[in-house]
Amino acid sequence: MTHAIIVLGNKNDNYGNLSPISKSRCELAYSLLIDKPHSKLICTGGFGRNFNQSPHSHASLNRDYLISLGIAEQVFLGDALSRFTIEDATLTAPLVCAHNLQSVDIVSSDFHMQRVKLIFDYLQPSLTKQFHSSKAFIPEREHVRLQAHESHALQRDLKSLQTYYRPLV
Repeated sequence: MTHAIIVLGNKNDNYGNLSPISKSRCELAYSLLIDKPHSKLICTGGFGRNFNQSPHSHASLNRDYLISLGIAEQVFLGDALSRFTIEDATLTAPLVCAHNLQSVDIVSSDFHMQRVKLIFDYLQPSLTKQFHSSKAFIPEREHVRLQAHESHALQRDLKSLQTYYRPLV
């Protein structure tokens, strides 16, 4: 096994109900797995004030949703209990190394993808990556707000990467 699909987390409510954005990412990962049935899956997302205050990690909620779609439990390599996108890359790196992965498909949302590419290319430069954008059906106003957040976060994360991080994989 040399390939995995990494599903980046988003949000869920306090009861563990996934946001439409999280579900759309999972559904895209499911489609990719159908096309690449020998792949494994890695889900990201831990706990955080702004995205998950339920008693279950966001990654485990995504995993449960993917299992409900028909994916077998043994397909999952493990969870990365991250709180933000840089941690998605830093906490998936040990799983990538431990399982000797040669390539990954990384699933996130269209509005988030520019930052995901920056971070994963910086922190995991030797890994072959394909990036896949899901499109959640959210109100246009929310989409505009998320794009504005991403513009600011991209600049912040670029400075953080250059100042505090080095490539991991």
